[in-house]
Amino acid sequence: MVKISLNGKCKDIQVIPNNGFPVRCKVRVELSRDIQLTYPIHEIELFVPAEYATLLEVGLPLTVTLDQTHA
Repeated sequence: MVKISLNGKCKDIQVIPNNGFPVRCKVRVELSRDIQLTYPIHEIELFVPAEYATLLEVGLPLTVTLDQTHA
């Protein structure tokens, strides 16, 4: 099992046109600067159902957790 948690701040939430799919949102997260990366990228973008995006607020802290279980 692998689990990665990234802390940051919600920088932007945009509605993606549905184009025949259920409405989705793009959530942009600026990662905390205390993460030791060897390259200058400190942002991630997530595409989530609109119902989840409505629970988030721009400017507030956010933790993104990636969890993978090996079969």
